[in-house]
Amino acid sequence: MYQLIFTDKAVKYLKTISRKDTVRIMEAVETLAENPDTKSNVKRLRNHPIAVYRLKVGNYRILFDKEDVLRIIEIIDIGHRKNIYQ
Repeated sequence: MYQLIFTDKAVKYLKTISRKDTVRIMEAVETLAENPDTKSNVKRLRNHPIAVYRLKVGNYRILFDKEDVLRIIEIIDIGHRKNIYQ
């Protein structure tokens, strides 16, 4: 299992959305931490300035980076799909 690290920006966004959406996102992130290589909603991003991967959860996108050697997943940003890549 990978250790999850959240940036302040990601935590701040989670506090602004509904409780239902927060629970869905946290469940998806916990599933990702168990085995990030088999998650079907994960895509490697190209030429993104801050993140290497993204995870889709409904209308939300979770931008993250993972370090396989240290077994760490850093959740860099969370946002609505129309605003996250700007």
